[in-house]
Amino acid sequence: MTPDTAGQLHRLRQEQRRNSVLFRVFAVGSGIAIVASLLFEQHLSWLMAITIMVMLMGALLRHRMAQQTRHNIAQWEALMQAQQRQAAQQEAWRRMRELLQCDLDEDAFLRALLDTTAEVLGSARISLWFLDSEDRTLTCRMALDPALNGLTLSPLGLDNYLASLVQNPCLVTHDAQHDDRLSGLGNYLRAHSIHSMLDVGIFVGGELRGAICCESTYSREWHGDEITSLTGFAGLLSQFSESLRRREVEHDLYRQLHHDEVSGLATLRGLLERLQALTQRDETFHLLVLRLGGLGHINETLGQQAGDEAIRQVAEKLKERLTELQGSIHVGRLPANRLLIAIPRQTDESLRRYCLERLLSLSENSWRIFGTPSQLRFNAGVARYPLDAQDIESLLQRAELAVQHARETPPPHLAFYTSQLSDWEQRLNRLERELRTALDEHQFRLYLQGQFDPAGRLAGAEVLLRWQHPREGLLAPGSFIAEAEYSGLIRPMGQWVLDQACALLGGALHGSELSLSVNVSVQQLHDDAFMTHLAQLLERHAFAPRRLILEVVESLLVTPGIAARLNALRELGVRLALDDFGTGYSSLRYLQDFRVDEIKIDKVFVDAIAPHRDAPLVRSIIALGKALELRVVAEGVENAAQQDYLSARGIDFLQGYYLAHPEPVDTFLRRMEKTPPG
Repeated sequence: MTPDTAGQLHRLRQEQRRNSVLFRVFAVGSGIAIVASLLFEQHLSWLMAITIMVMLMGALLRHRMAQQTRHNIAQWEALMQAQQRQAAQQEAWRRMRELLQCDLDEDAFLRALLDTTAEVLGSARISLWFLDSEDRTLTCRMALDPALNGLTLSPLGLDNYLASLVQNPCLVTHDAQHDDRLSGLGNYLRAHSIHSMLDVGIFVGGELRGAICCESTYSREWHGDEITSLTGFAGLLSQFSESLRRREVEHDLYRQLHHDEVSGLATLRGLLERLQALTQRDETFHLLVLRLGGLGHINETLGQQAGDEAIRQVAEKLKERLTELQGSIHVGRLPANRLLIAIPRQTDESLRRYCLERLLSLSENSWRIFGTPSQLRFNAGVARYPLDAQDIESLLQRAELAVQHARETPPPHLAFYTSQLSDWEQRLNRLERELRTALDEHQFRLYLQGQFDPAGRLAGAEVLLRWQHPREGLLAPGSFIAEAEYSGLIRPMGQWVLDQACALLGGALHGSELSLSVNVSVQQLHDDAFMTHLAQLLERHAFAPRRLILEVVESLLVTPGIAARLNALRELGVRLALDDFGTGYSSLRYLQDFRVDEIKIDKVFVDAIAPHRDAPLVRSIIALGKALELRVVAEGVENAAQQDYLSARGIDFLQGYYLAHPEPVDTFLRRMEKTPPG
């Protein structure tokens, strides 16, 4: 209630009291005049007549003034009540907005929403109903009346009600039992003596998912501000549902990438923070890679589940034996058949003795996998921080080199890294020289792999790099990209690829609407000349910038200062895509902080799609992309089952060997001439 409203109401009531007093004075004076006229009947009869006329006119005027004053007071009282309701609603809205920012579980948030709604609307019959998207039943998820919890309404007869909420998200009725929109709910309404209803639809991702319902057992008028408040609360619930769904997707992705379900151990990504913490404290430790031999034989003879069981048993036994060591031991699983162990505060000799006595002796265990005796062998490679390397990636590489050497040595198959094992460093030096020669002698080749919409129409292509090596033949990027990044040659190589792609868009592909996706490295984006050169390419080749899609890896988003670079790229008009989505840092916060146009589902998730089996992570990523209005591209599609599954879930584009292999540019262009894009 504002001070002006209260003041005006106070003035009106004072005026009403003054008018009443004045009329009483007038009535008393008129009465005296009448009495006088009676006493002096012969001389004052005219006074009596005049007095009676004045009294009649005064009474009429007083009646009209009183009526007007009551009307004004009623209006101002209604305004005051509306302002009081509005103030209460704003306070309730503020509280619910604060709760929305908290990580409340679903039940706690729903209970708070019901209690707040009941307080604002002055009703004890508030309930939340969720709509099953498949069988179209309505179920009471939570209600202030415990008798309603879990109640399910059959889809028969709900069509009018649901259609009304879709058409107009707010359903208001003062005579529920005779409202045609609620004809299918007659039994429910009569059973609970419901006469008035105010229902607001709950929409998630643009689809009706339920309703928040306020009921009354008597005929009630619903104020406009009450309707607005309930609509706002329904909107908050929709936001909470979206947030909850994002948190669930993020949790699933995080768990998938940081926790190995088979062994119960952390993945390498799950260990990285802990290992980096050791390096930041400058704490010496040994990094040990333990390789399980014999796992392939178990998989072939007993099946994949048996192989998983073997890894699980080894992990359990390993945890037992590592508890004997002092300090914080970190254990994780690497891809395939390897485990990773970080062991601090040990000398080389004490660790060697422990490995020989307690870890490698696991080979002597009698392993029984699903009741079948099985043989497992163990090899261990060790690298030391900071003696052998000063960063985790290099340390892991050197531990991997050591375990490879351990496999080739006689028992006990244990090797510590030494500089003599650095074949990879020698190969790096050789590859660096050869890559420089490849740039100078134009040995690189551009390949294109088509991207298709669910109907099979060509929509674009990813630009891929191949190296026509003079001795080893055509090499894929996996054979040389890591070395190119290490040596810094990734910058001129990436620039060459970008030059060729822009020339294609402005040349051979100029008359089409196809887009080209080009991978951009971190080093390229940090190069101050990159932005200038790209702007020059766009101007020189004169194609629509949106047809060029620059792909960046998800882990790039945590690089300091990268936000300004990405924003500058978008200002040029090119589009941005997150490559290998789900395998990087996987914090969905980055999708809010950085504006991208496309996410690409990594092949590792697509591989999980199999006939008659759901792939919840793929389904969740697609749903997330739709919710954020992003294009979603699936990589690594290799069979019809994967294509059908992705298409049915609303994927935008597909890429993989099942649809098209990478091919030279001239082959791609010839195929376009025969079958133009749709």
